[in-house]
Amino acid sequence: MTIVLTTLLRMYRPQMLWFAGFLIVGVTVIDTVSAQFGDQPFSLWMFVAGSAVKYWLGVVGVTLVAVHLRQFVAAGITRRDFIVGGLLFGVVLAVAAALLVPVGHGFEYALRGGAGGVPADYPRWSVPVAVSEFGHVLPSCLAYLVAGAAAGAGFYRFGAWGGLPLLIPALVPVAAAEGLLGLGDNGEVLTRLVPYGIALAVSLLATVLGVVLYHRELRHAAIRSGPVG
Repeated sequence: MTIVLTTLLRMYRPQMLWFAGFLIVGVTVIDTVSAQFGDQPFSLWMFVAGSAVKYWLGVVGVTLVAVHLRQFVAAGITRRDFIVGGLLFGVVLAVAAALLVPVGHGFEYALRGGAGGVPADYPRWSVPVAVSEFGHVLPSCLAYLVAGAAAGAGFYRFGAWGGLPLLIPALVPVAAAEGLLGLGDNGEVLTRLVPYGIALAVSLLATVLGVVLYHRELRHAAIRSGPVG
């Protein structure tokens, strides 16, 4: 388990740094250029980074099975250790991504002049707001990661046609997180339909069920020697 966690962290560290750097530089350049044409009332960082980190984690979830399962099993790692170590790696990655979003929003807020420089509709930044953003983004990051892993495991074990019906339960965590926790028109975090505590509990429960699906798909899956299909 520890070997899986540390190996994956070492393998993905360059990707994490490049991904974060690309987001920071890209949004900073676009924000700077946009400022020449007037102040925008929305947070470009929240829209771009808040979405990009989730989608990237979904892709990482898929690659856990499609790319890494055979490698680790061939090296003598048990399926149980791979599943647990891979999920712990995903949690670390999700926490890092969820931290990046409010921290980046703070830099954007300062870049645009802070309270005296942004339009009235721009989502203000403060420490309580950053904590709230982290609390909204983290459940979504976990949901996308687990959904990607469960979807990838379904296709890995049952092939293209057999894995297709499993997409529906695999995507339940994403549906729960996106339906209850999301962004408003200007990039501010929102809680929909129910209070935050209930929304968080429902989202995490759906994610846990996704983990159960992922485990059941992988525990008896034959190790493929070639591409999934």
